[in-house]
Amino acid sequence: MDFLSIFAIGMKQKLIIFAYWCIMVLLTAVMLCSLSYTFREACLLSTLLLPGAMVVKFLLPKILLQPVRTRIRQLLLLVLTALIIELLLIFVGHGILLSIRHEAYYMYDEFPEPFISDMMVNPVFLTILLVLFSGGDYILNGFLKSHLQQAPQSITFTSDRKPVTLLQSEILYVESNDTEVWIHSLDGQKYRNKTPISQWENMLGVDFLRIHRSYLVNRSHMAGADADTLTLTDGQSLPVSRKYREQLKFKR
Repeated sequence: MDFLSIFAIGMKQKLIIFAYWCIMVLLTAVMLCSLSYTFREACLLSTLLLPGAMVVKFLLPKILLQPVRTRIRQLLLLVLTALIIELLLIFVGHGILLSIRHEAYYMYDEFPEPFISDMMVNPVFLTILLVLFSGGDYILNGFLKSHLQQAPQSITFTSDRKPVTLLQSEILYVESNDTEVWIHSLDGQKYRNKTPISQWENMLGVDFLRIHRSYLVNRSHMAGADADTLTLTDGQSLPVSRKYREQLKFKR
């Protein structure tokens, strides 16, 4: 796949996702107009739903990879965090709207009544909106991933003071060794880096699985596992710690 094809696929995906979020904001604004808001006010309030929805969007995929018990606990915590963020933003937004209304009515010696809708501070209503925003995005991303040819993901880092760029599919596993990290590639090369393995876990995303405090493994190169050991496709064996054993069993 050439560079232009990769760029076109990436841009197409981003535009579709951006259009989805714009449509969701507009549809939510239309719905909020039924709660006595003007369309401009409703657009502002629907836009204020984006921060909480984005929190859910970026954390939900990682939570869904966890074992069932951990997943339920983290999902509840995620929803609670998103609700707190949204309630704070909604109260701030209503304060701004109320001041605007006061200015609009000032010349007529009239002052608007408090107009915050009970629905806008209803946790169930807000949760439904957040699920619609982020859940739809999650489903759409899955659809695009399966129907559009994916551009290979690459990562650039510094090794021995030299820039190195590897496709994520070329990384076999990442090993933490005291104050440094070793990136092991499929061709047998090892690259030394100072970035902590926890940051590598965030950078590489859900295609890599943590099996030990010292090992982060590419899922596509996992051949098999038992209680204490993971075997890679090249025949290497890596230790599995008790902390990550349940997650490994869940994903096999």
